[in-house]
Amino acid sequence: MSTFRHPGLAEPRNKEEWRRYRDSRAPEQPAMPPYKEYLKLSDDDKDDLNEDRDNYHSALAIIDTFQVKRLHYLMERRMKANARRAAGARAGLVFDGPPTVGKSTLVKLFAARYERRLRRKHPERFQDGYESNGMVIDYTPVVYLSIPARATPKDLSVLLADYLGMVQRGRDTQTDITNHVLSVLSDVGTELVIIDDVHFLDMSAKEGRVVNDHLKYIANETAATFVYTGVDLEKSGLFLEGQAASRATQTSGRNTRYPVRKFGCKTAQEKLEWAETVKALEDTLVLYRHRPGQLVKLCSYFYDRTDGSICALTDLFRESAIEAVTSGEEAITRKLMDRIEISEYAQATYRKVVQQRRQKAAAGSKVAAS
Repeated sequence: MSTFRHPGLAEPRNKEEWRRYRDSRAPEQPAMPPYKEYLKLSDDDKDDLNEDRDNYHSALAIIDTFQVKRLHYLMERRMKANARRAAGARAGLVFDGPPTVGKSTLVKLFAARYERRLRRKHPERFQDGYESNGMVIDYTPVVYLSIPARATPKDLSVLLADYLGMVQRGRDTQTDITNHVLSVLSDVGTELVIIDDVHFLDMSAKEGRVVNDHLKYIANETAATFVYTGVDLEKSGLFLEGQAASRATQTSGRNTRYPVRKFGCKTAQEKLEWAETVKALEDTLVLYRHRPGQLVKLCSYFYDRTDGSICALTDLFRESAIEAVTSGEEAITRKLMDRIEISEYAQATYRKVVQQRRQKAAAGSKVAAS
C-alpha cells in the first residue's frame, strides 16, 4: 500500500497557497539512535529529537486506501475522456458522503499529483515567461475552491477571480467579473476545477438555487473537468430544479455521483481493507518500544473508536504517537489510547458501543443465571 505525505496546511484560497500545498512535503523520518544512546542524550538534544518525532507523527501518512485508488482512477479516466472533447459542457464528478470520510483530502491529493505529473512532463509551462497563444501566462492547470456559507453568484465569481490573482475594479458587475474569469480560465490552461463543500449552498433558498445555476453556467463555459464534493448531495437541490422532485437538473445529467463511504468491518474484504490501513499507519511510527504488528491486533478496537472514519483514525494515531513520546511510554497501547479523546462524534459513538456491549453482557449473565 503506497503512501504520500505532506505537512498540515490551511485550505488553499488562491493559486499561491495551492502551489504551497502541491509542493509541500512531510518532515523526513528522524534518525533514531539506539535506545541506550537516546537515554544518554542531553535534555536539549533529547527535546530536539522528540520534537522532530512529534512533527513527523503530526504530518502522518495519507494512505492510498482501496477507495482512494478507485476514486482517483475514476477522476483520471474522466479527465482523459474530456481532454479533446468538442466545445460544450464536460462531464464532471460529484463525490458525496458523510463528514470525516476524507472527500476533500482525496480530491486535493489527486489534483496535486496530477499537477506534479504535468510539471514533470511539461516543465516549460511552469517557467516564468511561458507563452501560450502569443500571451505570457501563469499556467494554472488546477483551481481549488471551497464554497463558503451563503455565497452569492457574485461571491463565487469573486472567489474564482481572487484564486486566479485577478485585479478587480470596484465598479465591476457580476457579469463583468464572470466573463473575465472565464477568459482567464481559458488563457491559463485550467484543466481541473474542484468545488469543495457544495453542501453549503442552501438549495431550499432562492439564493442557493441562483448560485447553483451560476455554477452550472461557469462549468458549461469552461473547457475543464469539474469535480464537486459535499455532504448528502443526493438529497439536496444540487440535482433537482424547480418544484418537482422528479425534475433532474443539468448537474445530474452531466455529472456522475460517486458515494464516499466510511470503512466497513463486516465482510472479510472490509476487515482486510481496514487492517491494511491500520498497518500502513502503524508502519510509519518512530517509537522505541513499538513492536511491528501489535496495533493490527487491535483493529476491532480502532474500529470501535472511530466508527470507520479515516479522519478519526488518523487523529487517534497522531495524538497517541505524540502521547507515547511525551509520556516516555514509547509504544501505542490500548491503555494509552483510552486516555486520548478525539472528535465528539467519535467519542459519542464509542460510548454507545461500550454501553451496548455492557448491556449485552448483562443480558447474557441473566440468561446464564436462569
